[in-house]
Amino acid sequence: MRYDKGIWTGLLAFGLMLGVAGCNLLDVNNPNNLVEEDLNNPAAIIPMVNGVEAAVTRAVYAMMAPYSTATDELVWVGSRDAWQQLDFGNIDDPYNEFTDAAFPYVAEARWWADEVIKRLESFQEEGALTDRRALARAYLYGAIIYVVIGDMFDDFAFSNRQEPAPPIGRENLDQVYATAIGYLDKAIAVAEALNDDNLRGQLLMFRARTKYSRALRALIFPGNVQVNALVNDPGAVADAQAALALVSPNERVLLDLDPSAPDVVVAGIGWQVNSRLEMRFGDTYIQPTPDNKRTEAVIFKDLIDDVVHPYVEQEIMAFHSSENYTDITVASEREMHLILAEAELAAGNVNAFAAHINALRTRDGLSPYDPATSGVEPIEMLRHSRQAYLFLQGRRLADHYRFDDPAPEWRPDGTAMRQPGTFFPITAIERRANPYID
Repeated sequence: MRYDKGIWTGLLAFGLMLGVAGCNLLDVNNPNNLVEEDLNNPAAIIPMVNGVEAAVTRAVYAMMAPYSTATDELVWVGSRDAWQQLDFGNIDDPYNEFTDAAFPYVAEARWWADEVIKRLESFQEEGALTDRRALARAYLYGAIIYVVIGDMFDDFAFSNRQEPAPPIGRENLDQVYATAIGYLDKAIAVAEALNDDNLRGQLLMFRARTKYSRALRALIFPGNVQVNALVNDPGAVADAQAALALVSPNERVLLDLDPSAPDVVVAGIGWQVNSRLEMRFGDTYIQPTPDNKRTEAVIFKDLIDDVVHPYVEQEIMAFHSSENYTDITVASEREMHLILAEAELAAGNVNAFAAHINALRTRDGLSPYDPATSGVEPIEMLRHSRQAYLFLQGRRLADHYRFDDPAPEWRPDGTAMRQPGTFFPITAIERRANPYID
């Protein structure tokens, strides 16, 4: 991806205008605008980190629309054929206009996160870092964008402004997660030094999710998916257990869009569904309005009680009420229970599996799951629980593949059906600028 120096000013301005408070770790309102030369000044730390937060939020917000349309969570009902192709499961087209439009935001956010972290680490080495919490935030946002790359792409090129880099290849995707874990290790060390258990709990949740995602992606290669394989990663389990000891029920790590900010939000998932009406929630989840554009009622039912699932209904209603400014959950306390439940099931501890599932079900007023009497196999309860409690969090495509549970809209000749395990490619905008990519 080719960048120029103007990107520094643009992203900094975006970070200051867009009211994001990811994870609610620090709420800052800084009116300054900066140019690149100012970034050598330690006084610029907070605006720099706010800019990283904004860039990462913008990237994830943009990517969630094509990603979710390629799953059963969203269905195309508009006028643009490129959305329809994603709906059909044609995920690997580098020229799809919507994945191609989102790719630069991901590339910018990744590049800028790395650059800001490098600068803050330099300040720390010089004894000039005035806010260690800001460094922890930068590590977290850097980890988030690396995990999004690992979760949503089959390949990536880590170009540096006008210096192209060769693609890493699907076989080296593990290094993306390794970078994220390295950032989180450093962030957690900062939280421990600050004796900040709230920050440490949030970071542990995201590191557990990162280690889990790394193990899950190792099971899913294009054309080679280990169906119904289970993840039992010791690192993810340890982090999830540690996080649960520190965080409150229902706590989340959020990329939080502020509706009071100026209208600089890109055409991401909230705008596409709530304003443009290009997509709506899928038929698995809702009954549409007569015009087929909106949600008439939520119909996704719990597997045992045969009632509308309260958590999914809550998430869909909150999404609609937020209009263009939909928050993105990147990790949660509920997910920690799902990670631990799956590990127990992988180890053959069915009752311990059920205990974690029921920790979620009972708080939603649902009947406890009893593996012996419910008539629902544990693997099906895991699939259903992940579908419900990770709804619209950028996880569904991997589970479509892993549980051999294709989206209803996928066509037999679409990539997702012909080559299960396929995620997004490096798109045309990078390919045209990068001589290492054919």
